[in-house]
Amino acid sequence: MRIGGGVQTIREFLQADLIDEMHLAVVPIILGRGERLWDGLEGIEERFNVESVSSPSGVTHLTFWRR
Repeated sequence: MRIGGGVQTIREFLQADLIDEMHLAVVPIILGRGERLWDGLEGIEERFNVESVSSPSGVTHLTFWRR
């Protein structure tokens, strides 16, 4: 299954432990105040392996997969 949405959607699925794999593209721009994805998700690094790949454009691709 594939989901799409904003920070709140991702947070809800992670809190419900419904994510097996996740890809995030982090773009180095600020639009307004933004929303904090990781607030309230302490310990997520214990549930997932994480790979980070930076591109020349400055975008960082984060891939998470369940341990």
